Amino acid sequence: MHVVRRGDTLWDLAEFYLTDPFLWPAIYRLNTMVVEDPHWIYPAEELVLPLPGEVIAERPVPEEERVPGEEERVPIPEVPVEVPPQEVPQVAEGARTVFVPPDIRTTTLTYEPIPPVPPMAVTEGDFYRAGMLLPLAELGPRGVVVDAAMPHNAETSSIDLTNRYEQIYVSHAGGEAPEPGDRVLLTRIEDRVRPYGRIVRPTGIAVIVAVHEEVSTAVITHVFDKIQVGNTVTGLEFFEMERGVFAEAVPSGPEGELVALLDNQFVPGVGDYAFVNVGRDQGLVLGDEFEVYVSDRESRLGYRVPEEPIAEGRVVRVTERTATIRLFKQEHPSIAIGLPVRLIRKMPS
Repeated sequence: MHVVRRGDTLWDLAEFYLTDPFLWPAIYRLNTMVVEDPHWIYPAEELVLPLPGEVIAERPVPEEERVPGEEERVPIPEVPVEVPPQEVPQVAEGARTVFVPPDIRTTTLTYEPIPPVPPMAVTEGDFYRAGMLLPLAELGPRGVVVDAAMPHNAETSSIDLTNRYEQIYVSHAGGEAPEPGDRVLLTRIEDRVRPYGRIVRPTGIAVIVAVHEEVSTAVITHVFDKIQVGNTVTGLEFFEMERGVFAEAVPSGPEGELVALLDNQFVPGVGDYAFVNVGRDQGLVLGDEFEVYVSDRESRLGYRVPEEPIAEGRVVRVTERTATIRLFKQEHPSIAIGLPVRLIRKMPS
């Protein structure tokens, strides 16, 4: 049971007691005899709470995120709340009814904070949506998106499959039928970058739900880009990353250059994906970090000027001879193909 105080809302109470503010209707349904309008609850009202158990204190709103004029939310102190005695209606011995309130005199609000989940250097989303630059042979057996699973009399030419949970037909990669439940990566083969191979852009992820003689039925679960008939289908590479572990500074590491961009934007920037010609063969792993820079050079007036850092990027995909980095820091808007890169931070081994 909770005694309403000034500033309480069902949304806040659901977040506090049930760890999910969207569960506020569960509290409202138990208190319709007290709360007429769920948008309004008043001090001293006594609300019955569902499924008492572990709760977490609400996260204080940082100053920069606080809405102007909004009252600062102060955590509830861990003290007993005195509830006035209530008159309990007389019922037959042994009878049970939801309309008879329990004989509650006091209740204690207990905070049991759940430790925060440590972040990861590379998220699963960054890993799967990152493009790759590699020889197609390294990509492995490939099938294709054959068609959409729609009535045979519907128009299927030039179809775009951009909706999650849409069903599609895919051919069997390498001629070997998959198993129901297998997950596949949908990709689009793009430009050739000599001598490293082709740019492969992920367009989505699908799960096999049925296997037929020549094709399989798959359901799209993730959409990264426009999915079309003809997209390549390959097995989904396993992703694993330890939480709370990040790259550490190293005095020296492999050097190379930025050889291509996944998206040829006019001004590449933070969040964009780029390819470097350093890969697994030089010991690169997910989470390693590179610096993109301009080497020291002679100015137009003949003076020697020092090198300048341009940007930093974290490795989100690794192939044998190349790696995909996601830019997370930028000093100058002059990111360009051909700039030198060097490893500045390495994941602990």
